[in-house]
This record gives sequence, C-alpha cells and structure tokens, in this order.
Amino acid sequence: ARSKLDVGFDVFINRLGDAVSVSSFLAGLVKAPVFAMIIALVGCFQGFRVGGSADSVGRQTTLSVVQSIFLVIVADALFSVVFNWLDI
Repeated sequence: ARSKLDVGFDVFINRLGDAVSVSSFLAGLVKAPVFAMIIALVGCFQGFRVGGSADSVGRQTTLSVVQSIFLVIVADALFSVVFNWLDI
C-alpha cells in the first residue's frame, strides 16, 4: 500500500476495519480452507487417475482444473445461501 498509494501501515490497518466487517472476515476464514480442501481433493483424485503417458497427465490436469473451478463456484453458492439464511 505504501509503494502504490502512499498509505502508511497504521492508516491501512485502521481503515481496513472500516472497509471489511468482522462477519465478512470470519466468513472468509471459513470459506478459504473449504475451497483449499476441494481443490486438493480433486487434484489428488485426478492425479491417481493418470495413465502411463504424458498425454494422460495433461488431460487429467485440465480436468482437475475445470472440476476444481466448478466445485469451488458451487461451494461458494452454497455458502452464500447458508450465510443468507443465517443472516450473516
């Protein structure tokens, strides 16, 4: 923040509390590990399905990325529904 916007660390921290609510911060702390777990599980699952060729590695890597993106979007939508229902 200092190099691009000429904002000191203390000003940045003070304004961060005004810009980001505690509930949003905590929601991010809950969602991030879930997203990481989804990505790791999909990557491991697709990695175990790799055959004996380099072509198979590329195919499974692409499939892993596509599935991870899709599942993270679905999980984020579910989080939105649950957080909305809980009025968070």
